[in-house]
Amino acid sequence: MADVTITDTELVVTIKGIRKLGAVRNELTIPLKNVRGATVDPGLSTGWPGINSLCEWPGTKIVGTDAYGRYLGGTFSQNGERVFWDVANPEKAIVVSLGNERFKRLYIEVDDPDRVVSTIEAAITKR
Repeated sequence: MADVTITDTELVVTIKGIRKLGAVRNELTIPLKNVRGATVDPGLSTGWPGINSLCEWPGTKIVGTDAYGRYLGGTFSQNGERVFWDVANPEKAIVVSLGNERFKRLYIEVDDPDRVVSTIEAAITKR
């Protein structure tokens, strides 16, 4: 699970607990100017292709943990793009779209997906 904090200029994602090891990161700091949007995605799949649908394939692990169906954490390549995962419970997942960053998207699990997405969207609207 991740905590999301927003400052005047940055989106900060802090990976909590043992997941720091699985995701091989403690924190991601993204300038708000590079955040394109955020959505709640309860239909996200952490499973093998074919369990849900091939279009939900989480990608190929570059570095991290790929316990498909249980937990995805770390850096993955998805359709030629670098993405970051920290998701065990897809029902609490959000997707943060980025531009001009190392990662194209962040797939992160948060306590309150609707609230976090609203907070992110409000912050990028103000910039």
